[in-house]
Amino acid sequence: MASNTSSNVVRFAGDINVSKITISSLITNKKFNVKNQLLTIQVFEDIFSPFITGNLIFRESVDFASNFPFVGEEVVDIELFTPSLNESNPQEGVIKGRFYIYKMADREELANRNTVYQLHFISIEAITDLNVKISKGFSGKISDIAKELLANEGTLSTKKKLNIEETTNKTKYVSNFWSPIKNINFILNTAQNISKSPTYIFYESRYGFNFVSLDTLNEQSSFQTFQQYDIKQIPNASGGSDRDLNLDYRKISDLSIPVSHDYMDKVTSGVYGSTLLFVDIASKQYFNLKNSMFDNWGKDTDESRLNQYPISSRKILSTYRSTMYNDTIEVGLFSDYEDVSNARVRQKRISRLKQAEAHKIHITVPGRTDYTCGQVVTVIKYKAEPIAKDKSDSKEILDGIISGRYLIASINHVIDIEKHECHMTLIKDSMIIDLNRGTTTYE
Repeated sequence: MASNTSSNVVRFAGDINVSKITISSLITNKKFNVKNQLLTIQVFEDIFSPFITGNLIFRESVDFASNFPFVGEEVVDIELFTPSLNESNPQEGVIKGRFYIYKMADREELANRNTVYQLHFISIEAITDLNVKISKGFSGKISDIAKELLANEGTLSTKKKLNIEETTNKTKYVSNFWSPIKNINFILNTAQNISKSPTYIFYESRYGFNFVSLDTLNEQSSFQTFQQYDIKQIPNASGGSDRDLNLDYRKISDLSIPVSHDYMDKVTSGVYGSTLLFVDIASKQYFNLKNSMFDNWGKDTDESRLNQYPISSRKILSTYRSTMYNDTIEVGLFSDYEDVSNARVRQKRISRLKQAEAHKIHITVPGRTDYTCGQVVTVIKYKAEPIAKDKSDSKEILDGIISGRYLIASINHVIDIEKHECHMTLIKDSMIIDLNRGTTTYE
């Protein structure tokens, strides 16, 4: 297991200090530091998943798994950090927490009495969510309900930091023995922020739990710029050269694109346009709502996008009737509440969430413990073609499709015996190139 015992000096991009990997039994109170037996540790975060997960890969020869023993009642305490990162505020650069070990898998007996296996872990709150069912009514502002579901006794009861973006609308409903996370997912569908954006998501990062809109995430400054290029050598006083660690951290060692575009999926899922037909059974009124991805582009709107231009030109072959929804609502179902369904925001929510993943890339970069899901990063990618000298300094050499600002949708911190790497899935809902004109906005 790679670990820098000198915590104040970074030796190379991907350096890591593994200060604690301790497994404890909840029934016997046994506790062991297992750093020396570890081959790999992975910590995984995802903005579309409510909890942090991960795994530990062991190789040992003392039958630790049976002698401890592992019976599903163990926890692991983890503390990892990149040396010298954020020395003024060390906790900002630390992956730290207690996790529940919920599964042992892939156990294999090797020669010389060695055993290899994986222990899978998840946030403690996930275990609470499995065992708590809520039967009660909720009413009021949706952001207040979210806070109650996360922090109050009898719910998720977390002590972690909460990042809850205030909503402007309220709701009322009955939780029919739902878990806290099922309640959270229910209210996400109707939550709207101050700009009336219905794009709320819920996830856990290493900074705590987040109940926020995509618009708010998109408004962040870029945390890091990633680029594929040769590392620059900087002359030193002795006549040799040193690596620039800042440039090293920016280097993309691997980039892949799972799907460049999928027209069929975007049309059938209502990205470009949709129609909702619904009836209010209380007033006997019939409604026909249309939604288009281009409704707010180029207009005075508070919607926040990562980049300036849409993912498609306005000539895209799609109509409002490409995707049809049907529903019924009952306005006035609860006293002092109007429509508590998500009928009027459903189309926009579905379209925006699908647009958020319209462009997805996977990259591998040197690991840093201050990278986390939900951050905005910039990717610079040049065209894979010979570049004329007169264009060497022009933004024409940029790949306008891939380059731009992205959200870190998921991140897997992989720490093995050599180094720390981050495997990221990046997504963006917009582009730096105007497909109607073929021009870019990247500076």
